[in-house]
Amino acid sequence: MSQWYLIQAKPKQEARAKEHLENQGVECFYPTIEIEKIVRGKRQKRLEPLFHNYIFIKLDDADSAWSKIRSTRGVRDFVRFGKDIAKVPVLLIKKIKKDTANFDPDTLESNVPKPGDKVRVTEGAFKDLEGIYRTKNGEERSIILLDLLSQSVEIEVSNRDVIKVEK
Repeated sequence: MSQWYLIQAKPKQEARAKEHLENQGVECFYPTIEIEKIVRGKRQKRLEPLFHNYIFIKLDDADSAWSKIRSTRGVRDFVRFGKDIAKVPVLLIKKIKKDTANFDPDTLESNVPKPGDKVRVTEGAFKDLEGIYRTKNGEERSIILLDLLSQSVEIEVSNRDVIKVEK
């Protein structure tokens, strides 16, 4: 009888582990989502793992490939509760697959400010001042509104010098 299990991959080697497991004929489920991030001052859309360092695999309980899976490149070990290897309910896998298929990136909190968000300048002459994010100006710069001397002033700053302030 087939059962879903959870394995822990080595840090940042989930894709490698998945590829090597699939080459061995193991069914894998590695859910990812596309999110927008600011990376090195530029806005980028990236595929990110939903569960960092974890991959779901489907194995036959009678299969004796347990040690082969643990020694696969990129795999750290099975997730365990004490001595027992953790089994993942099929309904949970179905729910995660359904939710990731219907995922709306606009519902996810992002580190990319949107117009109207409160932001803080982290570098330069305006360091530690808070303002309102207005718009992006190209790929590497943003325009924000700061209150200076009782007036709203537009300034242009590098994306890497602005962080969104949590509400």
